[in-house]
Amino acid sequence: MLGIRAHCRRLLTAGFVAMSMLCTLPASAEPLASSFAEAQEFGRRDEADPKTVDYHRDGLLPQFSQRYRALLRDCQASQPQPDQSPFSFVAAIDKDGRVLKLWSDRSPPLYSCVRGRLLFERFVPPPRAPFYLYIHMRFTQ
Repeated sequence: MLGIRAHCRRLLTAGFVAMSMLCTLPASAEPLASSFAEAQEFGRRDEADPKTVDYHRDGLLPQFSQRYRALLRDCQASQPQPDQSPFSFVAAIDKDGRVLKLWSDRSPPLYSCVRGRLLFERFVPPPRAPFYLYIHMRFTQ
């Protein structure tokens, strides 16, 4: 009986320690967006913010384009009847450049094709995290 009580006390102590660690997160740690619309808003904010505009324009977009241009083309070509309707997605990127979470306004086959790779992607680390990369895909003929 005493062993069980001691074990329970240790579990409670460990729980309190874990809770206190969660409560002491830095104030700058922004929670992730709760919806596509919110993630899209954050993506537009990060794209235009003077603190992150250079990172977005000169680092992240060229890297994304280089890595995904051919994959997007191949994914589209692999479809018997390619879906030409536009879609958007947002990737939240952590301080190490890893993709934390993805949101999309819809899931056409092209998005499904690149989603798996995006989930394991590592980009140039952003100046602030999470950084939201908003991509709107539209097709020309």
